[in-house]
Amino acid sequence: MSAGNIPDYPKKELRFLDDFEFSLPTMEFMNGEADPSSRIKHEDFTDSEKASVYKAIYSRRDIRAYTNHPIEDDIIYRLLDAAHHAPSVGFMQPWNFVIIEDITIRRKIYDHFLEVNERAVNRYQDDRKVKYSSLKLQGILDSPINILFTCDRNRDGENVLGRSTNKDTDIYSTCLAVQNFWLAARAEGLGAGWMSILESGFIRELLEIPEHILPIAYMTLGKPVWVPKEPMLESVGWKHRENLHDLIFKDKWGIKLSPNSLARDVSKETQNISPQERLDSLTKPKHSLGFIEECIIKLATIQQKQFPSSKEKAIFLFASDHGIASEGISAYNSNVTAQMMYMYIAGGAAINSITRKNQIDLVLFDMGINHDFNNAPGMQHLKIRNGTRNFLEEPAMTQEEVELAFESGKDVVKKFGTKYDMIGLGEMGIGNTTASTAIASIILNKDPLTLTGEGTGIGNSTVLKKIEIIRRGILKHKGRTSNEWQALICFGGYEIAAMVGAIEEAYSLGIPVVLDGMITSVAALIAYKRNPEIVSVLFAGHLSREPAHRFILNELGLRPVLDLNLSLGEGSGSGLAMGILDTGCALFREMKTFEEANIRFAENEDARL
Repeated sequence: MSAGNIPDYPKKELRFLDDFEFSLPTMEFMNGEADPSSRIKHEDFTDSEKASVYKAIYSRRDIRAYTNHPIEDDIIYRLLDAAHHAPSVGFMQPWNFVIIEDITIRRKIYDHFLEVNERAVNRYQDDRKVKYSSLKLQGILDSPINILFTCDRNRDGENVLGRSTNKDTDIYSTCLAVQNFWLAARAEGLGAGWMSILESGFIRELLEIPEHILPIAYMTLGKPVWVPKEPMLESVGWKHRENLHDLIFKDKWGIKLSPNSLARDVSKETQNISPQERLDSLTKPKHSLGFIEECIIKLATIQQKQFPSSKEKAIFLFASDHGIASEGISAYNSNVTAQMMYMYIAGGAAINSITRKNQIDLVLFDMGINHDFNNAPGMQHLKIRNGTRNFLEEPAMTQEEVELAFESGKDVVKKFGTKYDMIGLGEMGIGNTTASTAIASIILNKDPLTLTGEGTGIGNSTVLKKIEIIRRGILKHKGRTSNEWQALICFGGYEIAAMVGAIEEAYSLGIPVVLDGMITSVAALIAYKRNPEIVSVLFAGHLSREPAHRFILNELGLRPVLDLNLSLGEGSGSGLAMGILDTGCALFREMKTFEEANIRFAENEDARL
């Protein structure tokens, strides 16, 4: 690069987006061309332009390994012009840029680095010392160009606007120029590295820098051999990025923001790599996490995030009594539904332990329990009626009731669901296994004998009685159950209708839903028959021992996360599965790729033959 003989470079046009045109600055500007910034249309950034800025910020790395590709003079000029357009206090622009191409000078700087770095190594002990010694901390000779950023401490004299109370604002301003340069280099497909392990006195003497000029940043510049996905010191475990939330105070020092404010780490979400690509590059054999990997990709797809999130979780437990319970087809009396709701509120049930252990919120909804709770705290009171009707005598619900329960379920997700990364479904209601089996029998066109099990522990004679009751119910309502909605009306219940609404609303909002056992899966089956696309947000938490459950999951095309022979209900299976999904998200977010871990040539290609 020779500033004394500036070639007549052609102007390069770059169309950023739509009608936004900006000519890339060239060296012609040195000969009187208008300031490039004056040609920018000062309008709001489009979403794509915003994404480009953040991509440069989040993917900028301190580069240490370069190829020997030369850099065009025009590009060097653009980078320095970007630096020159950095903000500076009092518009003092205290910077100068010393371009160093002379290999003799760079060799002396490299030798000096080795000397200083050797002293630095000896400051560490044991593993820290070994790790430090293994790091490549310079690219002085690798890069085609080195650039020294300096600060003229006398620029504009003593009286600089904004500098009267803080004399070091000139230094801070020069650092902003370094940042502009660094980001522009990333945008140009180049890499830059800040060589801080050098002594300013040595640099000053070697480059004959006046006393009032302060060396700020010795930068290497070139085409990187590779751009790490994470900062080198983070990828080798030297130091990790601090949690942003811990660094933000409100109004006064030490006063932190509320937990949900700025909680998302958006930096990783903007990296240009698909979830599947990252999953395949993690430090493990491909597909070795089995079905968990499929779940991770599905979560990422639903949430439309590169890194699926599972921090905020809830189980929505819908409860209602069923009139068919009066036929004695359950192991428990119908008053147990209300008693269990009180137990959930008190925190002594199985689902309470599961949700506490897995950091899941439990939200309770009374859809139709045959008990007056007198607006007791701890649950949402959405009661349609004190239990459904006995379907051997009449339809369990009216058209108006099922629509009200359905809309209530949708409203629940609108009101409570949007703050969660995923929601699980649970239910409670004596007699609801019988009602669900009847609905499944209608939709799947299977005999109740094939679908009916022991539920929560009934004996063989009661199982046979339940089968006979379901058959009688189907016969009674023959002609009224032409579709899934009519089957729901005829057999109940209010909690099932509410879960159908909740599932459909979660689908419309893009919220993952983790099903529990057979009863929640019947709600999913109804929603699926209404809209097959709904299955795209559903996870089968587990496979219960109720025979109908396997047939329903096969119809939905869902593979269960767990198979533990559960039959509890309450959302227990969905809660346990959410713990697995949460772990999967943690694996995906926290594991390093081979590249991030600096593990080279990990695969033996010959072994694939």
